[in-house]
Amino acid sequence: MNSIKVNINLDPIHDGAIINPNRIVKKVEGALVIATNGESKIISEDEAIDLLDQLSGNTQGEYMGKTPYLAVFNGEKIFKVQGRHYYIGSAVIVKNTKDGIAMLAGDDFEKAAKEFESRLITLVGDGQDLSAYELS
Repeated sequence: MNSIKVNINLDPIHDGAIINPNRIVKKVEGALVIATNGESKIISEDEAIDLLDQLSGNTQGEYMGKTPYLAVFNGEKIFKVQGRHYYIGSAVIVKNTKDGIAMLAGDDFEKAAKEFESRLITLVGDGQDLSAYELS
């Protein structure tokens, strides 16, 4: 069930949002969940920690190039084709700082998404084009 309903008709008297304030938080920082099909969403720090906990034991991560961004994958979903490793699915993106792993904030979300997308390639199998993340 959606916790927000927005009605915008360029009518300042009636336009607005109907919300459940107990289910709304300000998105200042968090992690980026991004998929190889191009979809993405920003999640809260609590959601990120929960996802990373659930991946525990099956986690594989890597820095995306020379950036501070760390892509975390389900290691069971990584496969090898012609000597290279690829991943199809979604990843959690966090940031490495001098103090350790941290959440993304500000323009980190856009920068991390751009970096992730720059590593996507197309594989072909059984007549299908598959967008995949190429691991280093």
